[in-house]
Amino acid sequence: MTHAGIECFLAVCRYKTGSRAAESLYITQSSLSTRLKALEKELGGPLFYRRQGCREMTLTAAGREFYDLAVQYEALLDRMQKICHNHNQILRVSSFNSIGTYLLTAVYERFMQTNPQIRLEIQDMELDAATHSIQEDKTDLAFTCGRVKDSHFAQIPVFSEPMVLITSVASEYAEPVELSQLSLSDEVYIEWSNAFAPWHQQMFIGEKPQIRISIMAHLQKFIEQKQRWAIVPVSVAEGLEQQGIARRLQTVSPLPCREVSCITAADCQNEPAIEAFLECLRDVIGEHPQITAL
Repeated sequence: MTHAGIECFLAVCRYKTGSRAAESLYITQSSLSTRLKALEKELGGPLFYRRQGCREMTLTAAGREFYDLAVQYEALLDRMQKICHNHNQILRVSSFNSIGTYLLTAVYERFMQTNPQIRLEIQDMELDAATHSIQEDKTDLAFTCGRVKDSHFAQIPVFSEPMVLITSVASEYAEPVELSQLSLSDEVYIEWSNAFAPWHQQMFIGEKPQIRISIMAHLQKFIEQKQRWAIVPVSVAEGLEQQGIARRLQTVSPLPCREVSCITAADCQNEPAIEAFLECLRDVIGEHPQITAL
């Protein structure tokens, strides 16, 4: 008795005719007939009535009894395949450079420790590329500071963190710092979010930064230079302080916050692997008093 034979039997039960059943399985009607006859021969009797001039095939008494077992077999096989899938699952996470470098590294490590059966694939993409990758089923979860207005995606708010002013450890700025007195020729500018750019333009009217970057390795290099400064999320500041290459400065006026969310396909947001990853993220966020979970 073969899986192919049982599959053909169930297809005929669902579609009532051999032609439609064969079409649903992408095989010829003669192949379907051969498989059914082999199954009936093994079981010792016909499973369907084959009446002259009648296209629809109806079950015999033996066929009805076998149908119940075949349905149970199909359900059991589906459960077995899901177990295999879970044990060989891959979670593909995309993040933009700053969160991936300074916050998600700890989440990746925790996730791998608590979910050893799931392989983790880490990607680095901005919002447009990430949404396209999710649509093509090449990414499962993507982090962003932007907004997605599309019913095909689920967007989940994750955390909010304040921005802070940092400078090199060798700088001579007196605290608290008045932002209007800072020189943009010394700024290392990163456009952290869509909301950050207009705030920056309003705060520094008529001036433009000399350096604009998007890669965190470049920030690490430039911020070491004396009198360089940057406005960064607190998670980035903490990472640079731990490396001993930057220090935080108090400011007279408050700085904005950065809000981060994650997006996934609308029908995948409750996937166990995604929920497990977000749970690890919440645990890590809980270890940072200045970062607020949303």
